[in-house]
Amino acid sequence: MNFFALLLLAASCAYVLSRWLKLPSLPVLIASGMALNLSGLLPADVGPGAATTGGDDHANAAMRMLEFGLLFLVFASGVELAPRRFSSHTRTVGWVAAIQFSASALIGIATSHWLVGLPWLESCYLGFGLAASSTLVVLRQLRVRKAMFEPFGRVLTGVLLLQDVALIAVIVVLSRVSSGNTHTGLGNISLGLGETVLLGAAAWVAQRHIIPALIRRMKPDEESLLLWLVATLFCFLGIAQVLRLPLIVGAFAGGFVFSAFPLSGLVRGQISSLTDFFLALFFVALGVLVGVPAAAHWWSAVQLSLIVIVFTPPLVTAIAEWRGMNTRASIETGLLLAQTSEFSLLLGLSGLAIGHVSIAGFEILALTTIITMTLTPFIGRENVARFLLPFHPLRRKIHAPGSPEGHILVLGCGKAGMWTVKHLRKASENILVVDDDAIVCSELARLGINVLRGDAADEHLLERAGAGKAKLIICSMRRVGDAIKVLQSLKNVPVLVRVFEESEARAVEKAGGIPIETAAA
Repeated sequence: MNFFALLLLAASCAYVLSRWLKLPSLPVLIASGMALNLSGLLPADVGPGAATTGGDDHANAAMRMLEFGLLFLVFASGVELAPRRFSSHTRTVGWVAAIQFSASALIGIATSHWLVGLPWLESCYLGFGLAASSTLVVLRQLRVRKAMFEPFGRVLTGVLLLQDVALIAVIVVLSRVSSGNTHTGLGNISLGLGETVLLGAAAWVAQRHIIPALIRRMKPDEESLLLWLVATLFCFLGIAQVLRLPLIVGAFAGGFVFSAFPLSGLVRGQISSLTDFFLALFFVALGVLVGVPAAAHWWSAVQLSLIVIVFTPPLVTAIAEWRGMNTRASIETGLLLAQTSEFSLLLGLSGLAIGHVSIAGFEILALTTIITMTLTPFIGRENVARFLLPFHPLRRKIHAPGSPEGHILVLGCGKAGMWTVKHLRKASENILVVDDDAIVCSELARLGINVLRGDAADEHLLERAGAGKAKLIICSMRRVGDAIKVLQSLKNVPVLVRVFEESEARAVEKAGGIPIETAAA
């Protein structure tokens, strides 16, 4: 109980400090856990070595706290990952996820074996751990930027889902690997994968049929719905335990049950406070368990972190552009995927429990996760993507149809903007639309409307679209910051900007634009 109280105290202090210093809370939570480890307030048996050997109560308490916090975060991740959200970008999602996960895993395995010096089996754990990105961190960044439903946000969501599913399969396979009889090992692996598929199918049936029917019939209030969530989590954890599957499989399947719209919106509000609670405890407990490892472990973790941060963005950018995403969205996708996952820690913990991963290997993987997660809020910012944009060696060249002037330029049409475009066309106006959504661009081209696919805030694209010679610009891009950037580069053309809040309207007016509130529009 005292140990739990100390974790809560450290988490509270970390949140206060992060607010005061205006820093992301994640690195401060981890640092507070490390400081708690060094403070002398904890019993001497709490530390990375003691916790992983499982030989004492306090170390076991720290490990159980870490594991349960992880399982709840995995459950919350399952709620967020609805396949329908990225259904219009299936091919892009599939190619990015498959190539990035496979290439990152191979490089991670080779690096862990030859550079860090770990055995092949342990290197497989670290290599696959480096291949997955954090659903928790990436979705949080997308919410902060209000980009969850942008095309690149949908692609990111899909890639995260496929990564999580792939890593769950890896955890099942590696947990069944035996140094004994090969045929027995293959049989165990096949059985484990089959049971995982059955559990996933049960979750899908529950999502599509059972849960919606129960909701319609029983109409639970908020408290009852929260109890349903917890009961479902423990139900799937129990099934995973009976099938001798890793508990992460049950947690993810339980969350997936509630991922369908509109139920996911209701559930998200119910579990948001619990998610924040376990998030804080998880990162503080992680800091306590890792403590301050040896310098050699830090150096190995820094090397692996550099591989993730340097290798992932250009690879993902190249694949995403190849599949049709614009340059800036591709760069942002790569930057936001450049970290390891909370699933990676569960992979390491599962290997640690069965003797496949050493204490040193787990510490290196945990440190790599800490470093990359900590850096993501800084390197995943929009201004970093804009800074890198001019250095892209293969930046796509976009050519406008002819040399337009005296036209109406629509920036960021979207599905909702189609109504405006159709009315302008009925008025016999000369229209040119710029949008980064492949489906919208295809529909406009089918209707015979001039369209450019790309980033509407790109100065080079604006020049080719004749923005300076247009008689009117209608800007309905998702980010008001992009609209302000357009206003700063165009001074003699009237620009109508769609806004959602009064603060956005004031910013647009200050930049010389004409704000159109959504309600008025």
